[in-house]
Parts: sequence; C-alpha cells; structure tokens
Amino acid sequence: MPNIQLSKAVTVAIFILQSFNVSGETIPVTKVKNCKIDTGYTLHSNRNIMEKTWQDVCKALGFPITKTTGGKFCVNPAGNPVYVQAGDICMDGSFKTPVDFGWCNVVTASCPNSSWTLSADQKTCFRLDDACWKNIDNVSELKLLAAIAYGESHWSDVYEEMAGIASAAIRRRDAAGFSSTNELVKVKHSFSYVVYNGNERFIKLMCGDEKNFQKAYNAAANALQYGPDYANGGCFWDGYDLKTSGVKHYKYTQGFRYSNPAHNIFSTPEPPHIPIKGRKGYYDNTYVSTAAHGKTIFWKLDEQFLQANGVLQCR
Repeated sequence: MPNIQLSKAVTVAIFILQSFNVSGETIPVTKVKNCKIDTGYTLHSNRNIMEKTWQDVCKALGFPITKTTGGKFCVNPAGNPVYVQAGDICMDGSFKTPVDFGWCNVVTASCPNSSWTLSADQKTCFRLDDACWKNIDNVSELKLLAAIAYGESHWSDVYEEMAGIASAAIRRRDAAGFSSTNELVKVKHSFSYVVYNGNERFIKLMCGDEKNFQKAYNAAANALQYGPDYANGGCFWDGYDLKTSGVKHYKYTQGFRYSNPAHNIFSTPEPPHIPIKGRKGYYDNTYVSTAAHGKTIFWKLDEQFLQANGVLQCR
C-alpha cells in the first residue's frame, strides 16, 4: 500500500521520536514510477472499497444513491450526501484523484508497506521497533484480542463488529483447546492474517495507547468475560473480500448458506448447493451464517457438514 504524506502533527511526532533515539529503523525510500492500470470509484479514497462504478460503491456500503443532478453521491446513515470519487488506479496499487490527471506517471517516493512512515522530506522511511506487534509472548491476551478485533474489522469502528470478532476468536480458542489467544495465533497462523501481514490497524493498536482504542478493548474484555455474543455462535468471519474475491474465495469452493437474508450484507449469492460425500454422509455446504455487523459476516460449521464428516464445531 502506498504511503500518504503525514499531517504536520504526525510528522512532528515522528521527528521527536527519532530525535530521542526511540528504538526503530530508518531506511532510504525507493523511487517508483507508476503507470495507470485501471479506473475506479471509492469513498474518501478508501482502497478497501474500490468499485468499477460509483453506484456500486454505494451498494457495497449499503448506502442509498442520491438523485443529485450531475453528482455521484451516496446517502450516509445521517441522511447526508457523500461524494464518491473517481480516480486512477496506479501500478503500485495507489489511488490517485482526479481521474485522468496523469498522477500515475509521476515518480514518487515509496516505503515497503504501511508499517513504515514516510518522512516529511520524502527521503527516508521510519518504523518503530517491531517488538510491540511481533513478540506475541510479551503481549497480554486482552491487548492481542483487541488488536485482532480492531485489525479484522472495518474502519467505521462498529462496536458490535469488533465484539463479534472477539467472541468468535475466543470460541475458536476454546474449541481447539488452547490456553490463550496468544497460543492460538502462534500455532495457527492462518487464524487471523492481520497478526502477520502488516495490517495497519492491528499494528496501530498494538503500538498505541489503550485510551485511543477503547471500543476494541471493551470488545475484547466482553469476549474474555463471556459477555453478550455478537457472533451469535459463530467462530469464523469474512469481510469485504467475500465480494471482491468472488468465486475464487474459499467459502465458495467449500459452500455456504445464509441462515438469514439480512446476513447477506455484500449482496453475494450463495454458491450452488451440490451434494458432497463426507466420511459419514452427504452435505451440500460447509458454513452457515450466524450474524452480520458492520462489514463482517460471521459463520459456524453447518450441522450437515458436522454430521457428514464426524467433526466438532469450530475446529
């Protein structure tokens, strides 16, 4: 993901950290010459929501489309129109506005990924010591669970979404017999990709102050205390990638169904329900939805699948 120049306040903060020799790493930037590869539409330059038409952006967000003449607007939950931007998608994955302005052809300074901060003079990239997110043994389960819930959830920061993810994680932990979420993510790297893929939100919480992420910490505490279960029995989840990956998503190859039409928040159809032979019988889908909050759908293993394969829930 390309780096965007920091605001003055954040740039000053990074400068102060470096001046006081806070443990970290500084490397030279790389110069990248882009080219335009596509055109897309997005809301507030959010690369997590990128569609081919502006109407599709509104649909993906679940927002109605306005009738504003000559404009491209969604209607947000407050009832206000929000402009959908058109721009160029460059070879490095960056999104440049306005469309067809030639920005993709400009040579730009780039850092390896979003865990690095581009300096104000665009000559170096700086990253804090990675112990705060890579040494899992030194992190409390509460903090790790909060970071997973925050990293896996949408940037709109819906509490129910984060709480559902945290509850699903604890259910997976218990079902697999692990003593902590820390042990779970160390043994099963694929359980939560944000722990290992440089997810910006995950790192932000892991290296940040608890007071700035209260919703995520409350969600984690709720799950650890077996409070209200916003996953509704779910132990797996999917975000917007269920739509963007389409039939290539593993859920399509393994099969799923919606237990409630309201769970289909991305307007993605169920795959064909074709009987599959298991060890003890037949089943036609592996997953069944349990809930949907924010931009996350929660799932558990379908009863048909459990009986046909003689396995346990959430394993």
